[in-house]
Amino acid sequence: MKKYLVGGAVRDTLLKLPIKEKDWVVVGSSPQEMLNNGYEQVGKDFPVFLHPENHEEYALARTERKSGKGYTGFTCHADPSVTIEEDLYRRDLTINAMAYDTHGNLVDPYHGQRDIQLRLLRHVSHTFNEDPLRVLRVARFAARFAHMNFTIAPETLILMQEMTHELLFLSPERIWIETKKALITDNPQIYFMVLRHCGALKILFPELDTLFDIPTSVVQQSTPINTENLTMMMLTKTACLTDDLNVRFSILCRDLGKPTFLNNKKNCIEYHDDRKLGVPLINNLCNRLKIPHEICNFAKIVSEYHDYLYNIETLTPKMLMKLFDVFDCWRRPRRLEQIILISQANMLGCINYNNYLYNQKNFLYTAFSIAKKIPISNIIEDGFTGVNISKELYTRQLHALKIWKNKNK
Repeated sequence: MKKYLVGGAVRDTLLKLPIKEKDWVVVGSSPQEMLNNGYEQVGKDFPVFLHPENHEEYALARTERKSGKGYTGFTCHADPSVTIEEDLYRRDLTINAMAYDTHGNLVDPYHGQRDIQLRLLRHVSHTFNEDPLRVLRVARFAARFAHMNFTIAPETLILMQEMTHELLFLSPERIWIETKKALITDNPQIYFMVLRHCGALKILFPELDTLFDIPTSVVQQSTPINTENLTMMMLTKTACLTDDLNVRFSILCRDLGKPTFLNNKKNCIEYHDDRKLGVPLINNLCNRLKIPHEICNFAKIVSEYHDYLYNIETLTPKMLMKLFDVFDCWRRPRRLEQIILISQANMLGCINYNNYLYNQKNFLYTAFSIAKKIPISNIIEDGFTGVNISKELYTRQLHALKIWKNKNK
């Protein structure tokens, strides 16, 4: 029995990055021997075991043969005779197809170390195109390692462009898992740009792909910058401010209603209606990919009301109360910080950004504090009952905000 540290742990060691988890491959063993040694079997499709003490994953060396559609359409063969080189051959990228033996010697049959030095994401073999999930994985790695100047090898990108016909066989859960991981990288916009370039965006995210298809002449009637560039630019800015998944996803979906609005502008759709047009598109996207309700709901609210967040200090007391209500800030104070982050992203890069940031944050927190400190007990003591309590609470909160704003004019 020989044990090898494989995959991301090896790659990240060579890149001098923190190791998040360790995966191992065992050569020359069998399921029964692993069980006899105290390992717990957890893999159903192929033999994967948990170490009895540290619970790290140990998989028996295996080969794969394409037998169906999608990323699950494989027949796995695990046998004591399978070598570490054969096991690494089935992996996606050369930088993920390396191993360390127990003596610390690097096993690198497909030149992953060379590609790390060249900063290239290159496929291991021709079998790369058998798994459509790899299109998303490569796009995610491009986003994750963009800050280290990694790019996709031209020949790998060609293969990705030829694999789009199988993307529809991917499960919604797997698509969202890869997308969620990409969204929390330092450069999430790279993920979507790569998918666009290889033709996957229009298949998996048609709502986003449409942003790239607005005729320039139509866009210029509404905004001096192309909408998809604006979306990617805003996503880039937001990534500099926060890794909050809710905030990043809401920025990604913020302008989904814009193409419908621009295409129907001749029908005199009101300007703010393009925000409402985006809500059903976000809903469709989230339902299709089974995106969690919390993330979806927040994105829909941001899409409809993000005009409120361009300059919070200009909001009237009624608009402030509307903002607190629709974002459910009363029960979820964390939403205040998220609102500020979205507002910040709108202004990041402006000359007076730091002053703007301080003023916006201070204004919003002060307004919320004033509205929230109105005691309901006083309203009840004054004889209000039932639904009239909430009506009177709103009236008093609005009055307090008006007094505060008038003092600070």
